[in-house]
Amino acid sequence: MTTNPLLDMYHLLAGAVRHDLFLLLANAVTWLDPLWRLDADDMAMEDDCLGMALVVTRRAFPDIYAGAVERIRAGESETTLDHFICDEITQRGIPLDHLESLAYGIPLDAAGVLLEDPDFYRQHPDVIPILALFGIDPERKTYTVEVPYTAYKAGRAMADSLLKQSDERWRQVGWALAWLYNCSQNSVVDLDYESMADVQPLSWEAEDVAFAIELIEEANGIMADVNTGLKWLQTTPAAFAQLAHNVRRIFQKMKMMKGKAGDDPRIRLEWTPVGDSDGGATVADPEFLQLRRDVA
Repeated sequence: MTTNPLLDMYHLLAGAVRHDLFLLLANAVTWLDPLWRLDADDMAMEDDCLGMALVVTRRAFPDIYAGAVERIRAGESETTLDHFICDEITQRGIPLDHLESLAYGIPLDAAGVLLEDPDFYRQHPDVIPILALFGIDPERKTYTVEVPYTAYKAGRAMADSLLKQSDERWRQVGWALAWLYNCSQNSVVDLDYESMADVQPLSWEAEDVAFAIELIEEANGIMADVNTGLKWLQTTPAAFAQLAHNVRRIFQKMKMMKGKAGDDPRIRLEWTPVGDSDGGATVADPEFLQLRRDVA
């Protein structure tokens, strides 16, 4: 019987590995963690989407990385691995549609509004009656919508007032105005895509991942309130009329104070809870509403 020296050497080496605990451990590490020698800051795989995904998940989501390696060993396709990694990261609270974006940091949506953009009003015609209260008219045939400085000043002041209310529906209207006037204090809600692109992306370090998940969760809650608040104004004439009344009060106060020196003007707004019967007791702001000059 002839023997193959190459195969004999293979069996010899395999036997040596099986009888050496250190080599067995090294073999297990290599099998379970193929990137074990990769430096924490090594981005040599940034041109390889799947390779980059393995680098990111190994750093930020070790359990997803282990699941991906298991699937690689089982011979699953890159398409299957792509879906697995994207779905798992999405379930952790960071929506991900494709692996290509992983190399640029944590992907964040941008729900912010650019009131000067005519396209915004074609996509959201429901906000036109609300913004008309603030002197914004997107119907003019121009390449950009003129948004007066006073509109931002009044809109942000109204949002601040409404968010202090105990009535949840008025707070939801407040979030709607905070979205329209970019003052929610949540960057996902306040920034449009162009502005978000200018912001340094969050890294895949543990602290940034935790912050991103919290930021996205908060933004989702705010946008849910935005949609509910807008719908309530559209379907509740008494609420819309009350909003219009308080907007007029703010503009009247700003007109009276125009050009006057001294402290910023303050105004107390009143919000009446609106129910099915459009009734309720009057509730005033817990504080005077201050119309700051630096609001925009």
